[in-house]
Amino acid sequence: MSQLDARRETVNQFNKRLVAAETLAGDNFERITSTEKTVEILLTQNKSLLDRLDDMENRSRRVNLRIINIPEGSEKGRDPTEFISDLLMGSLGPDVLSKPPELERAHRSLAPRPGPGGRPRPFVICFHRFQEREKVLRWTRQHELKYRDTSLRVYPDVSAITAKKRAAFNKIKQALYQKGVKFRLLFPARLQVSFEDGTFTFETPEDAHAFYNERVMGKE
Repeated sequence: MSQLDARRETVNQFNKRLVAAETLAGDNFERITSTEKTVEILLTQNKSLLDRLDDMENRSRRVNLRIINIPEGSEKGRDPTEFISDLLMGSLGPDVLSKPPELERAHRSLAPRPGPGGRPRPFVICFHRFQEREKVLRWTRQHELKYRDTSLRVYPDVSAITAKKRAAFNKIKQALYQKGVKFRLLFPARLQVSFEDGTFTFETPEDAHAFYNERVMGKE
């Protein structure tokens, strides 16, 4: 074989290897693309499943409320359910509640007991009747609930995922409050703003911030 033929053979072998490599790369690319599509589908299905589970958990808590800031040990020596029922009846009075609210149960959250000076664990309350739960929640949005000299806060009892979504609105809520703009947080995690004779609802903090910058700050 001449030197030229040898070089031609080398080039041919190289071309064959190159074609094989390109074919393999093409096959790998197709497999990667297919895998990426499968992962995307699985992620979408997983999110849908998590959303459904979160919705189910929130529905199971729809008759619940959380009371924050009751000093640790205030219920000592008493049945916690009876203690909370009497506290609500004493605060709201017969004009709102015709009798002490009927509670399925009331207990501190399952977090570890705080040390001296620590933040008290919230009370989780399960009402027997949804209507009574709503009466209490509406009243506490317009009035201050107190235990002795301690101011209490009342919130819907929601899942950890929903609580995180609601907390994401805290900064924009503070900004709106400082500007005197009325707002309220809708269930499960949407912000409703009343501004210039209009009502606007936002699904995300980003949308609410954009509205604030354009409409509220834009008027200054």
